[in-house]
Amino acid sequence: MNGDFQLQGHPLVLMRPRIVPPYGWVGHIPFAYLVVDLLRPRCLVELGTHSGNSYLAFCQAVRALELHCRCMAVDAWQGDAHALHYGEQVYQSLRSRHDPLYGDFSRLLRASFDDAVSQFEDGSIDLLHIDGLHTYEAVRHDFESWLPKLSDRAVVLLHDTDVRERGFGVGKFFEELSNRHACFDFRHSHGLGVVAVGSQLPAAFVAFMREAAASPESIRGFFEALAGTLVDANNRPLTSAVIEPQPVVSHLFYRRHDEAYDESRMISQPVDGEDGVVDLQFRLPAGVRPDYLRLDPADFPGIYGLRRVMLQESSDSQGKELPQLPGRLGHVNGEWVEAAGIQSLRLVSFDDDPSVEFEVGSALAEAASNEGLQVTIRVDYEVVVSNPVLHRLLEQQAIVSMRHLSRARVDVQNLARTLSQQQGSMQDLAQEFSQQRGSMQGLAQEFSQQRGSMQGLAQEFSQQRGNIQDLAQEFSQQRIEALATLQQLQQSIDLLARRGFWSWLRRLIKRGH
Repeated sequence: MNGDFQLQGHPLVLMRPRIVPPYGWVGHIPFAYLVVDLLRPRCLVELGTHSGNSYLAFCQAVRALELHCRCMAVDAWQGDAHALHYGEQVYQSLRSRHDPLYGDFSRLLRASFDDAVSQFEDGSIDLLHIDGLHTYEAVRHDFESWLPKLSDRAVVLLHDTDVRERGFGVGKFFEELSNRHACFDFRHSHGLGVVAVGSQLPAAFVAFMREAAASPESIRGFFEALAGTLVDANNRPLTSAVIEPQPVVSHLFYRRHDEAYDESRMISQPVDGEDGVVDLQFRLPAGVRPDYLRLDPADFPGIYGLRRVMLQESSDSQGKELPQLPGRLGHVNGEWVEAAGIQSLRLVSFDDDPSVEFEVGSALAEAASNEGLQVTIRVDYEVVVSNPVLHRLLEQQAIVSMRHLSRARVDVQNLARTLSQQQGSMQDLAQEFSQQRGSMQGLAQEFSQQRGSMQGLAQEFSQQRGNIQDLAQEFSQQRIEALATLQQLQQSIDLLARRGFWSWLRRLIKRGH
């Protein structure tokens, strides 16, 4: 690296952040420290803060450098199609960490980006980080809407420039900006685009951009190596990372038969996971009578016992226990194991979204009440694995178990395939036997027909033989009669001879001549 820019002069990049999930931005925190050091901004704004990893890193650098900088995080803290939707606890958790440390110079502004832009003077923002909805149209709109607010020494950061699927368009817009401004991008942790918008940028930042243009792979390699001290290639925190403890929050979703679960029908409640058995109480909006409820006992892996579910439909009615709970179960994310008691269930989950659904519609009165349904669920928080390192160990164990199950499944599949092949062979043999049987039946039928023909011929021959015998008998009788007639004729001739008939006949013939 040349003499204009020396990373050794910025030890701030080696600070250790305190991080929380999700961890997709954590790999860029060392550069967040550096860009604050290079720009020394007077006003810093972030659009899209979520749990605060990036924003608190900016604030940490401002505090460490003792800058006179106004910082503002703008977010509705409800999520979107890309960040997914989340509950109130994300905002409250961020406030609990942000306010005591940085509340004297920083503010969390709960508003839409378009509503917040009017609160800033034109040309006032030195560093703008855009990390909202990541479609091409959304990021372009955010950039152009806030462009007048940027100073002549401003830099814009765009996250997720290296994500191309799921409708992300940040990378495409960043390429367009590269044709108008000096730009540089990091490829790790989903990508981070650096856009030099201002015409009067600080010399230190200009030197960095010059070095990045001259040795891009060296700069990228250095910051990717720093990222590797915080998260792995899958953006999961390393054991050396300082991870903020996260509160345990339960969520109750409700829906009708024709509805899907979403955050608009969700109620959240913080839980002290150390309490063990907790009665979680949720009050649904007035008039809502769901067919199904889904309980997410926490956002962490663990073991959760489900003791009972109580339903109270109005303030003047007694709560009633949901009967036959095991028989009402629907979709479950996790594994059920045996628990003491007919109504007791134990859920074991290795991921961060344990949940159980159960049907309640048939247990509610048909007449809708104007009051909100009170749902009380007794949950035993036996084990809550909130430490991501332990979470990873569980994942690894789960992977080992899954491999064993996968091998067993493959064995079963091979056996099933062999049985299927044998069954196919048996079916072929059965079909061949059936064909041969059909041929035999055809031959038997033909033989039967020929036998019938032979019997007919034999009968006809027998009849003809009888006729011949009758003719022979008749001929014999006629022969006897003919012989008798000849004998009589001979006797008559002899008699005439004795009487001189033949002599008289000869004389008579002579006279005639």
